[in-house]
Amino acid sequence: MRIISRLDIKMGTLIKSVMYDGVRKIGNPAEYANDYVESSVDELMLINNTGSLYNTKLDLKLIREIRKKKALPISAGGGITSHEDAENLIQSGCDKVVINSLIHKNVDEVVKIIDALGSSSVTGAIQFEKRDDNYVTLYEMARESTGLNLIDTVKMYKDIGIGELLITDIKRDGCYTGLNKEIYDIISNFKDEFPIILSGGFINVEDINHYKDILSGISISSAFHLKKLKVSETIKYRNKIIY
Repeated sequence: MRIISRLDIKMGTLIKSVMYDGVRKIGNPAEYANDYVESSVDELMLINNTGSLYNTKLDLKLIREIRKKKALPISAGGGITSHEDAENLIQSGCDKVVINSLIHKNVDEVVKIIDALGSSSVTGAIQFEKRDDNYVTLYEMARESTGLNLIDTVKMYKDIGIGELLITDIKRDGCYTGLNKEIYDIISNFKDEFPIILSGGFINVEDINHYKDILSGISISSAFHLKKLKVSETIKYRNKIIY
């Protein structure tokens, strides 16, 4: 299981939302990325947090700055609207692109990206929340509904050729309430179809033990940014449980 540091970036600044709202400024993303690499995190994920809402792009210079000093895998996304956007991220040093809104707005363009880059280089992000007894999925920073539930969204991503899933519980984002354990059975049904990354609320390293058999990774942001957890201790616990 990979421990992934997620850095949400807006106008060159590392930020963090709570339930995809109430953005807080954290600091310089390059400095935080360097700290995470020195702490032996497995992967960095750079997301242009409000890119799909405001049609902005992730700063390619920032990616190149981080890449030239780091050898670990980097995934990036937010505001990808075309095959060209995805290619620019890869050419700037990313190993994978992360896509959400475009899947629900222009799936044909996503298929072009998959055909060009290969499915293993495309991570499909899913934002979900529980409404009554149903898990609904959203996009555009959780402002718009896809009209699908979680299971049907995962099936759709599989059908179009997405190579990896990033699943985020909106109501747990930035709340330190622990990973959602209610969706264990849903995720387990697809563990042989995709590598799956789960995010939203991570604070207790024992969540690693709960999900060790079905997750490929856990994406962690504010728990690391605000020093509520140490990367080194999280990695140490992961290694003890899994290896």
